[in-house]
Amino acid sequence: PEDVIAVFDEAHNVEDAARDHARRTLTETTLDQALDELQSTEDPRSEAGLNVLRTFRDALETAYEEAFSVGERAARSAAAGGGGDQPPTREQVDDHWHDLAIDNEDARDDLTLAFLQVYSGPGFREELERTFALARELDQEYDEAYRNGETATRQECQTLRAATFVESWIDESAAEGQYPVVSVRRAEEGGQREAGEIYGRAELYTCIPRSVTRGLFEDLYASVLMSATLRPFDVTEDVLGLGDPETLAYGPQFPEERRRTYAVETPALFASRRDDPEVQERVATALEDAIRFTPGNTLAFFPSYGEAERYHDRLSVGASTYLDEPATDATDLRESFTDDDDGVLFTSLWGTLGEGVSFDGDDARTVVVVGVPYPHLDDRTEAVQAAYDAAFGGEDGPSGAGGTTGDEGAGWRYAVEIPTVRKTRQALGRVVRSPEDFGARILLDERYTERGEVEMRDYAVRGAFPAEERAEMVDVAPEKLKFGLLNFCRDLDAYDGDPPTP
Repeated sequence: PEDVIAVFDEAHNVEDAARDHARRTLTETTLDQALDELQSTEDPRSEAGLNVLRTFRDALETAYEEAFSVGERAARSAAAGGGGDQPPTREQVDDHWHDLAIDNEDARDDLTLAFLQVYSGPGFREELERTFALARELDQEYDEAYRNGETATRQECQTLRAATFVESWIDESAAEGQYPVVSVRRAEEGGQREAGEIYGRAELYTCIPRSVTRGLFEDLYASVLMSATLRPFDVTEDVLGLGDPETLAYGPQFPEERRRTYAVETPALFASRRDDPEVQERVATALEDAIRFTPGNTLAFFPSYGEAERYHDRLSVGASTYLDEPATDATDLRESFTDDDDGVLFTSLWGTLGEGVSFDGDDARTVVVVGVPYPHLDDRTEAVQAAYDAAFGGEDGPSGAGGTTGDEGAGWRYAVEIPTVRKTRQALGRVVRSPEDFGARILLDERYTERGEVEMRDYAVRGAFPAEERAEMVDVAPEKLKFGLLNFCRDLDAYDGDPPTP
């Protein structure tokens, strides 16, 4: 590695990639396979493995059954008029993994507590050591059998895998930067479990990726990280554990007169206000103006697929409309949209079309980001936020979705605000892809405006954009947006025939 120079393109994704790489999981199925493996051997050390792994498996089941009970009580409370997020009930579990919260603020997690409460024996660490000794021998036997041609495939020792995870869980599930979580799903047809059966998975989720990336970057001769949205550099340095890096930033490379960025003073689209008819009307009107005065296709990004569908169904425009949904084939949808010359595509900023997909030339002329598309603050996101607060200091920031106010601490900035602004900037970059290209980028929410920075400082996000991008933002009232687009496009002779009339 000391002779290697690594170049990372789209390096703003290294954080999430490292987090995915570092996560460790153990399913109930793997535990069952390990128990079967131990039962099939006559080695007396198998009794130790059977005891500790069976206890952990039972504790895993206890943890998710107790979480289901919490979910059922929450569902009854909601039916009686209670609010707030609710854990899934047993009936809501499908073939996707569903997280169940087991972490406790002032004690070990529920899985560890269930394990420690039920375990009986000479000591789980002693039994784990005996299990490891046996498992390594079994693994060596599997390797030799494969090398000698006795087996067609290299059999994995599930006992070794399960024991390694259990030891890591006991030692690290309460460590700073680790988030313990249990997930459940239903077995599908053709699997190792009976179809429809609910089974669990324990996971150690790494909140701060520098525990993985710092060693990688230190071992290399040099690393080059490139991305149009890598800034702010200080956040990238902290999160990835980069030591005293050289930084270099380029401004926009294409002619300024061929692009416009508008920050529109529509009401802040807080989650708590999205059902407000007046807010919907003002957002819809501005969006209709953007579509009508665009000489070509319009991309509209929303905080969620649900909001994209809401405005797709609400708007009445002459353009062809395309709705991106979670189950939609994004490639086919993109081709249909780009084949059009007067279409509007409604999608989620957190979908697959907001990054890594180019809309060159006539493919799209305007991109609109509706609202500040903060992600849903689930338990994992909140765990990451808490870990960043602990690592880098500061107080918890505002909820960003219309909840509480507060100082913008490191946790909020690193875990929520900066990733959201990066996604927004990636979406804005879907248009104006060459020096000859032109297009408009529209930020539809007062939190992007200069006035928002003064009047709603706790929620404004304009300051999270690089200085040269802020300098290009033109604040406009919603009713003036159409005039701005008309003048911009008319100056470029972009309309085919007479321009629309305001």
